[in-house]
This record gives sequence, structure tokens and C-alpha cells, in this order.
Amino acid sequence: MVPEGCRHIIPMIDARRMEVYAADFAVVDGEAVRRDEVRPVIVDADSFASQLEEGPVLFIGDGAAKCAPVLTHPNASFVQTNPVASAMMPLAEKAWNEKRFENTAYFEPFYLKEFVATVSRKKLF
Repeated sequence: MVPEGCRHIIPMIDARRMEVYAADFAVVDGEAVRRDEVRPVIVDADSFASQLEEGPVLFIGDGAAKCAPVLTHPNASFVQTNPVASAMMPLAEKAWNEKRFENTAYFEPFYLKEFVATVSRKKLF
């Protein structure tokens, strides 16, 4: 449920260790308009402060639950959702109709963060 007067919808995916991948969609005349690209965000009390000052913000996705205890601003609302494959159908159909195809043999994924190897703290033996 979108809060009355909602100014932003911020979908977020849990990225572990108090990080999420998030994008900002401004609500303009009842339509969500993307303001920025998906980016990694370290969640703290000041995360999304500028959006929260503008008015009600709806945080959605599996990353929303981890943010609820940290983002305590009165304009923050949280809905945990889980994506389903069927939601991709309209986007896939649009790409098909526009003849936009990916050659999966040569497709290279785009990672938002650099991989950093660490030594495990768990004792295996």
C-alpha cells in the first residue's frame, strides 16, 4: 500500500552487511519516474535523508526489512516484497518486440561492487 502523499518509492535488494542495492523513483502525478540508477547503499540513520525530508517514502523489497530498524524517520514506510519471474514478462515481451536480444554466450554481467576477498572467520577444522 502506497502512503498518502508518497513522494518517493525506493526499491531495495538486500546486499548483506547493512548494505542494499537501491534506486529512487519519484512519484510525479501518480506515476513512478526513475531518478537514478541502481546503486549500492550502506544503510545508516542518514541514508535517504533528503528523500525523507520531502515527504512520505515507501521502501519496498527484501532489503526493506533490514532498513526498518535503522530508518526511523516518521515519513518512512516499509513493505517487504519478493520478486517473481512472471513480473519480467512485460519487459521481456517489450524487448522481443523491439528486437533487442542478448547473446548469452558473450554476455558479461555488470557488477555494482568490486569483489573483495577476505579470510573466513569460521573455523573449518
